[in-house]
Amino acid sequence: MPPTPIPLILAVPPQWDAALDALPPLWQTLAMADPAVALANGKANAALLHDNSGYLIQQTALALTVPFTLDWHDITLAQAQEIMANGHADVIVLPWDEMTPERRPLRIDGRSPSAPDYPLQNSWSLAAAPQTDISELAAALQTPATAVVQITAVGDLMLDRSLGWYIAQGDLAYPFADIANLLSAADLTIGNLECALGDTSTPAAKSYPFRAPPEAAQALALAGFDIVNLANNHAMDYGTEALQQGLSLLSAAGVAAIGAGDNAQQAHEAHIETVNGLTLAFLGYVNVPVEAISGFDTASWTATADSPGLAWADPEQIRADVTAVAPQVDLVIVTLHSGYEYVDTPSPPQIAAAHAAIDAGAAVVLGHHAHILQGIEFYGDGVIVYGLGNFAFEIDGPSETAVLNLWLDADGVRELELVPAVIQFGGQPRPAEAWEAGPIRQRVYYLSSVLTVKRDE
Repeated sequence: MPPTPIPLILAVPPQWDAALDALPPLWQTLAMADPAVALANGKANAALLHDNSGYLIQQTALALTVPFTLDWHDITLAQAQEIMANGHADVIVLPWDEMTPERRPLRIDGRSPSAPDYPLQNSWSLAAAPQTDISELAAALQTPATAVVQITAVGDLMLDRSLGWYIAQGDLAYPFADIANLLSAADLTIGNLECALGDTSTPAAKSYPFRAPPEAAQALALAGFDIVNLANNHAMDYGTEALQQGLSLLSAAGVAAIGAGDNAQQAHEAHIETVNGLTLAFLGYVNVPVEAISGFDTASWTATADSPGLAWADPEQIRADVTAVAPQVDLVIVTLHSGYEYVDTPSPPQIAAAHAAIDAGAAVVLGHHAHILQGIEFYGDGVIVYGLGNFAFEIDGPSETAVLNLWLDADGVRELELVPAVIQFGGQPRPAEAWEAGPIRQRVYYLSSVLTVKRDE
């Protein structure tokens, strides 16, 4: 009769003992306050250590989080270590993958928790006695990294007027030359294309018809845009033929378009992408008031079963669209062109459409149309960014804008970051200087706080 194999002992902290129920054959756990001591004394063949000195099996960034609306963003490593040791009234330390978007991590020496060299890590590793093979044990214990997608979102992109002139002269990089590095760093970048695109047809009888030259599609791709929303009050400024030309140009440039199509089915069809193991669906909608001067009603552009047009932001239709696509993907992202121009309070139709999207299961609503920045609402299980303002736009109006970075995992939005920017004369955006950035953030934080108060009333 062969001898009974001698069990291998893994020393673990007490909090791990009950959680380890799938060890390889022969391995048993020994709960110890200090597993390293058991390994050193020969009482264990391997030890689970709360550091990264051995075979790394789990590592999560520890975020020093503050309320999203608190205007505090950066600390040094020494300050972070002091907070870790002594606490702080405004700071809650959380594993990054347990954060919710109502809280925002402080940058440590300019590094975010998503950066590979972020200094605060909650690490667990395996150490082993000599000649002990822990490969099978390590494979059993190793925790896969959380799948994360970074999305960068901006507001209205109007590539007519001066920006269109430069594009037509062959300078495709000009509109985003000062800020392209921020746009191209994300996994996916999305904006609202606030103009027709092409060189065909005649302008509609409405205020301020816009049309960008055909090369603008390539300019968007060059700057890093992956998706643009066309459900807005300018996408059909030059009629259905120009809309279809624009859709074709964007497709050829590798930029996906949402919210418009050759018929209602296409206008309401989600664009689906799989990035870093997560599958995302993007939908676009518009609901804006009738133009005061011309009397033009954007609702007249609503796509039908047999005519091109846009996806109108009817709350019941949004619920139906989100509900239909949600089982096919991990997350649904909705863009919404809605609100009152130059009014920082969301309009009732804007709120109704955004809430309908989140209630149906969308993780995020990204809004635009007001030409100014609006607040961010943490509603239900999702995030509503009501207005990202203008971004690349030659227009008389406030120059303040922002780039919004979102980090998402399978459970939804994990982190939000607002990067202030300024629209220069002629419509080019650039990153804000430090003295400009503070007031931009403070305004968005204030508007977001007001939305939270109203929600809680």
